[in-house]
Amino acid sequence: MKRWTYAAITIVIVVAAAVGFWTWKAKQTRKLIVFHAGSLTKVVEDLGAVLSEEYGIRVVNEPSGSVDAVRKVTDLGRPCDVLMVADYRLVRDMMFNGGYANWVLVLASNEMVVAYTDKSPYAEEINSENWLEILLRDKVRVGFANPNRDPCGYRALMVLALASIHYGTEEPLRMLEDHASITYTNNGTSVLIDATELQPDSAKVFVRDKSVDLVLLLETGVLDYAFEYRNVAQAKGLKFVELPDEVNLANPDMDDLYSKVAVEIVGAGGSTQTLSGSSIAYGVTVPNCAVHQNDAVRFVELLLSDGGRQILTEDGFRPMETPFVIGASPQWLEELIEG
Repeated sequence: MKRWTYAAITIVIVVAAAVGFWTWKAKQTRKLIVFHAGSLTKVVEDLGAVLSEEYGIRVVNEPSGSVDAVRKVTDLGRPCDVLMVADYRLVRDMMFNGGYANWVLVLASNEMVVAYTDKSPYAEEINSENWLEILLRDKVRVGFANPNRDPCGYRALMVLALASIHYGTEEPLRMLEDHASITYTNNGTSVLIDATELQPDSAKVFVRDKSVDLVLLLETGVLDYAFEYRNVAQAKGLKFVELPDEVNLANPDMDDLYSKVAVEIVGAGGSTQTLSGSSIAYGVTVPNCAVHQNDAVRFVELLLSDGGRQILTEDGFRPMETPFVIGASPQWLEELIEG
């Protein structure tokens, strides 16, 4: 074979390789930006792996507290393609009126637990019956997320308020006296906690921006116990105490009881927002600022599929038997749900 023939073949191979590389690179530049609750990190990563494999979509996930995730859009004007929050009401209450989103899909639940490690004092003693008494002991350090940034934070406050009602004692709320303002209403049968001017750490209570930030403090022994979502405690290999249904915010049949407590937080634009206790329900939306609408639809489609429900279950969530939409549901979403 002549020298020029070898050269021609070499050129063809190089060109083919270059075309293949740039085709692959072009596929990988199909970015889908997802703002989401920190507790959903593993879910988003697992969904992203599927989308990358099947469609060449690269999911760029940005975890934070859900309140922060919403305010990135409403207050900072940052665009994202998918928004996933630990409390669907944040989308409804903070995004609908401003035209930032028109709907939110309610798709999964979770529950509150008290997480700890082998190094925590009374680790061998704590259980579902004595958990509150142990948290109230002297020198036991307790942590929760910032309620103005993370729903796990205001849910931790709700757990303490519900414990006060359930056990008939004000002691749980005394933990918060140095941090938030507490008001008893309806002849003492309901509790309102004002966390809008939340105070920093005390000797007893530690506050961090989001619930997953507390994990390192537990692992290093800075904290003894922390209020966490069950799936976070499981994913991080922490021990945890299951709480009674009357306080764990996991049972929709107890929403009337849960609603006896409420927390005031800093909402969109710095306004005060009051959230009543309610069973935990996660939500997802495609904001009106979404740039990659079609790929966002694929994300939601995968989330609603059997594979998506399996991912939610494996990552510690409870998929809703029948997901439902709050707001003006787009036609494509109605068809997905009906399907």
